[in-house]
Amino acid sequence: MTGWDGFGEALAEELASLSSGSVLIIREAGQTGRYAQFLQSDTTVEAELVGDHHLDPALRAGESGSRLIADAGWKPPEDTVYGHNWWAELPWPSPSAAYRELAAMTVTGLGDGLRITGPQALVYEAWDGRRGNRSLNLPRLGLTPQT
Repeated sequence: MTGWDGFGEALAEELASLSSGSVLIIREAGQTGRYAQFLQSDTTVEAELVGDHHLDPALRAGESGSRLIADAGWKPPEDTVYGHNWWAELPWPSPSAAYRELAAMTVTGLGDGLRITGPQALVYEAWDGRRGNRSLNLPRLGLTPQT
């Protein structure tokens, strides 16, 4: 992996290849609570980035991080289906440029907004909810899978 840029490219490729019912959670290793997650439905790709409400004060994006997250294109936490998390949706299918944009938003959110040092600090969980929650292997991410 070549840092955040390489991770963003790999994430865009993996997101574009998810089948309906797939779930991907990318989180910081340990118990920090900083994560992004994606759900591929029949008609949308739903994305969430953890909001400050769920984090210890020292790990929160705060005002400056929240500004970076919003400027990247994340919709602010509201009382919606996404609760206190930042969110974004893509129609499905979407062009590859839309997946690259969502991946770039995720890199900005995790790296700049939430101040995670790099993709080497991340792990992932992925499964197919339509096929018995079968684990999905996403090697292009370059992250350690967690089960």
